[in-house]
Amino acid sequence: MSDDRSQPATERAPLLLAFGGHAGRMAALIRVRPILIARLIMAPREAVHSIGAFLHLAPDAAGPDAEIAAMINDTDPRDLLAAALPNSPSRLYRALDRAGDRVRKQEFYKRVGKIAAGPFADALFEAKAIDEACLTHCEALLAMDAEVAAIFVRLRDRYHAEFADSLVAFLRAHGVVRGDDLHLPPKAGLPALVRRLTRALGRLPAPDPGFLVPAPYRLIASTDELQRLGKEFQNCLALHHWGAAEHHLRLIDGTGVYLIADELRILVALRRVGGGLWVLDQCAGPKNEAPADGAQATLLRGLAANGVKLVAADPQTALARLHGATRRQHGLGGDDLNEDDEEEDGEEIAA
Repeated sequence: MSDDRSQPATERAPLLLAFGGHAGRMAALIRVRPILIARLIMAPREAVHSIGAFLHLAPDAAGPDAEIAAMINDTDPRDLLAAALPNSPSRLYRALDRAGDRVRKQEFYKRVGKIAAGPFADALFEAKAIDEACLTHCEALLAMDAEVAAIFVRLRDRYHAEFADSLVAFLRAHGVVRGDDLHLPPKAGLPALVRRLTRALGRLPAPDPGFLVPAPYRLIASTDELQRLGKEFQNCLALHHWGAAEHHLRLIDGTGVYLIADELRILVALRRVGGGLWVLDQCAGPKNEAPADGAQATLLRGLAANGVKLVAADPQTALARLHGATRRQHGLGGDDLNEDDEEEDGEEIAA
């Protein structure tokens, strides 16, 4: 129900200011029933919030001031809260002690009531503070994969919940989440979940690159194998390195192809740049050591013989470098390239 009386407080008395937008209403209620002062001055935070929620949301709160004053004075605050939020569990009352020192706006109590009556009420009741950040997190849990949300209610980890939910959505879309992947042991934490999600990612096969891999190289077939080789070669393909995840996702979506020559101990990364073109991103041994003389040239010849069209740089790098060179030649000025084109075109026409 809407409450037109919930306007910004104009009262200056500290006791009344605790009721926020209802300060004026509370002043009117005290005037008709002064004994309310004794009750309100000793009221704990949870009682103040219960009264505020009652005035915001309870249908009976629209009655005459004398009736409402008597009701607040004579009724247990828990019952006032139940009148405002009838579907909420009884433990919400104690939890409101962590909702701050002043009554909040109507929408705040609506959100609290919805969360408290939902499947992830524990995230609300166990929060150190019931504030905007807490409500946003709880509402995000309601929108998440139910199994992921249940894990993060237990872990009390707000920051990583949405990241895990995004990755699980990706894995589910590819059909590689198994029945027990998200059923963690009671004391398992975030590292256990990450290990399970990484294993699920490793079940996705690398797509056919569309060309034959020249001997003695072979295609790295999964992110699980890429992770193992990244650790073995001690390079940036192992997932504990920043940016490694991009390589693993490239392998899955086919924008990256990764090759290994087991006997030569050489790892190769090719990147698709569009138009049937590829760039050689890396050709290196363990710890990024340079391959033996001639090894890279032999690889490039083998790829070309199998129909792979390689360019030295991807289009965005090429374009950026060319424009950078143009700016340096013009003394770091503005976009002079178009002006030169116009002059040249004019000269050609005059000719």
